[in-house]
Amino acid sequence: TLPPPPPPLPPPRRLKPPAAWPHSLPLSELGYGRLPVRPDGTVEDWAAGIRRSWAVGEIGAQRALEAFVSGGIQRFEGRERFRADQANTAAISPHLRFGELSARAVLHSVRERASAPTFLRRLAWRDLAYWALWRFPHLPSRPFRPWFEAQAWSSDQPALEAWQAGATGFPLVDAAMAQLWATGWMPNYMRHVVAGFLVEFLNLDWRHGLRWFDYTLVDADTAINAYMWQNGGHSGMDQWNFVMHPVFAAKSCDPEGDYVRRWLPQLAALPVEYIHCPWEAPFALRAAAGVVLGGNYPKRILDDLEAARRASHAAVMAVRRGPARGQVLPSGHEWLALDNGVRATLITREDYREGTLSRDGELITGDKIRTRQSADDKWDARRRERTDFLSRALGDAAREHQAAARRGGGGGGGS
Repeated sequence: TLPPPPPPLPPPRRLKPPAAWPHSLPLSELGYGRLPVRPDGTVEDWAAGIRRSWAVGEIGAQRALEAFVSGGIQRFEGRERFRADQANTAAISPHLRFGELSARAVLHSVRERASAPTFLRRLAWRDLAYWALWRFPHLPSRPFRPWFEAQAWSSDQPALEAWQAGATGFPLVDAAMAQLWATGWMPNYMRHVVAGFLVEFLNLDWRHGLRWFDYTLVDADTAINAYMWQNGGHSGMDQWNFVMHPVFAAKSCDPEGDYVRRWLPQLAALPVEYIHCPWEAPFALRAAAGVVLGGNYPKRILDDLEAARRASHAAVMAVRRGPARGQVLPSGHEWLALDNGVRATLITREDYREGTLSRDGELITGDKIRTRQSADDKWDARRRERTDFLSRALGDAAREHQAAARRGGGGGGGS
């Protein structure tokens, strides 16, 4: 057992300069400070949103940590941490990434002020990712489970570009990608949503996602990026036993649609029951809300999510029944022989554990998708209560007609 981490070191009183400063170039000569120029001669300040979103430096980092410890940490410990429409996450990852905060400082600040086992467990995962990259330096480029190199992935470049641009036609995914492009960041739950859409529904190689996150995140970290994308892409140490649905996930992260309204203002006038699935809204309602699918908001790049999910599932099972056959344990999990002779058990999603029993005692065949998110009433077309003006008016008229019929008064027409 490792000893508890020591307290953070005090800041140095002075820094001893080197005997001679090395030769260096100014930023202007390196070209990093140059902004692209549009054909009309105007400058495209792509970093404006990033500057507005982050207070760069140690003072800004300390203020962000204090804001979280004094308020947000209590909400983080419950399911409220999933809410993308509220400031319930720490939002200190860029400061940790660039050393403006130390992990020790965060640990001790949190322990002094609150009981936060969930947050501290996630902070420890950061060190786990660093250890994983140190121990297995190929993680950013090759599957940890080497047999998954044989997985058949889609080569749909337009779908990848739509995902990168936040133009998939699925508002929850697109809002997160819009936030990423504007601020260089998105909450952890939304990272799972967009990653799940790329891998589980578009069936695109997880390495595309890793590279895009590396390019766009202000907290981009090679170790954490590789560790998380490997797990989300089936080939990591621990296959996650959940898959975020691009509509139904909203019940946890954006139940009233405010996150989508913020980052996709063209959809802001849609009522909550259609804000995450605008294609289901009646044409007249979309017109009244100023939403034109294929115009100011893209049409869906996938019409049949279930078929897409089955195709991705089948690609994994083809690996399990082929190149990975000898790596499957009786428990359904997989194993890997490490270079030190240790035989490591790799946690495998329940859906894939063919021939074993599920938690509820059902035989897993490997052909049935078991890991699903259920729909909230608002986004289940069979149970949805429509709250737009036209639907309410029609509903009121129908109820009046039914009440009149029960009283024996017919349909309520004049005579």
